[in-house]
Amino acid sequence: MNYEIFYGFNKEPFRDIPDPKLFYSGPEHTRSLVKLLHVIKKGRALGLLTGDVGCGKTTILRKILLDLDKEKDYAPSLLVLTHPDFGPEWFTRKLGELFGLNFDSNERTDMMMKITDELQRKYKNRERTVILIDEANNITNPEVIEEIRGLSNLELEDYRLVTIILSGLREITEKIKANTSLRQRISTIVDLPPLTLNSTKEYIKYRLEQAGSAGKIFSDESYKLIYEYTNGIPRLINIICDNALLEGALLKKKLVEESIVSRVGEELLL
Repeated sequence: MNYEIFYGFNKEPFRDIPDPKLFYSGPEHTRSLVKLLHVIKKGRALGLLTGDVGCGKTTILRKILLDLDKEKDYAPSLLVLTHPDFGPEWFTRKLGELFGLNFDSNERTDMMMKITDELQRKYKNRERTVILIDEANNITNPEVIEEIRGLSNLELEDYRLVTIILSGLREITEKIKANTSLRQRISTIVDLPPLTLNSTKEYIKYRLEQAGSAGKIFSDESYKLIYEYTNGIPRLINIICDNALLEGALLKKKLVEESIVSRVGEELLL
């Protein structure tokens, strides 16, 4: 069954893909976004975003990417580290690919020289380079950490060639502490907390409104139960709301009540 038709939505309100166009500007996410944009706008070397699985870190990075893409003075790129088994050569090559570079050599020195030349070219064209690195907790090789430190050290006169934002689970902080020089270059560390009960309610309402809802879909008791099941983690909120809407449509209930949320929560082992 297509519950979008039943509830009168024009699109899915709770897709499981991070969508910066559906960015919820609640206090938790807005604080993190503003602090990271401060790092970028002021041309600082490094910013760090940490948080639990599913709390919205990737959505914030994609929001930054979307916003900077609209500004002609910025050249932002996003690198997602999907697996932990990589070394400095792979990492350096991936950085180059962000800038559309092709390498004839596998030597890190040669690749870094080419990357540096590209960063200098962007500087001359008045483009401020920003690299967003998601799933940074997958960095296990200390040489990769050192590579990031080296990038953050690239400067011309009073201008930094690149700003780097690292995002990942909290374990990334321990790896960074092991490199004192890198740690000292991080100007902002933001830990993204789960949503509060009130923010959970506002988050759900916002997503429903963006999908075209004009009326009340969830009962007040349902919001409380969703918060209890999810502990305010947006990814889990999306999952339980998506399933609750489907269950409500199957039962032909225009109002998703607490009993529906309870049934779905148990089925999802929450």
